[in-house]
Amino acid sequence: IETSDVVLMNSDFSRLPHALGLAKATAGNMHQNIVIAVGVVLVLLASVFWSEWMNMSIGMLVHEGSILVVILNGMRLLSYKLKA
Repeated sequence: IETSDVVLMNSDFSRLPHALGLAKATAGNMHQNIVIAVGVVLVLLASVFWSEWMNMSIGMLVHEGSILVVILNGMRLLSYKLKA
């Protein structure tokens, strides 16, 4: 158990495809969340330099909104169903 990547708690292999599918979906979701977070930061950074309307309060509001989007995107995995 100390050196394994995956531990099967019983000898029932019927849930293994679901676990592998969920792992792949989780990796994809992580990449999406990174792109969303970095994209918003880059847009905010660019708007600080090249716009006159960007200030601290608008930047914080947009950043907090992007955090909520990332959280909601991650919560999609709670209802993951294996595609047949």
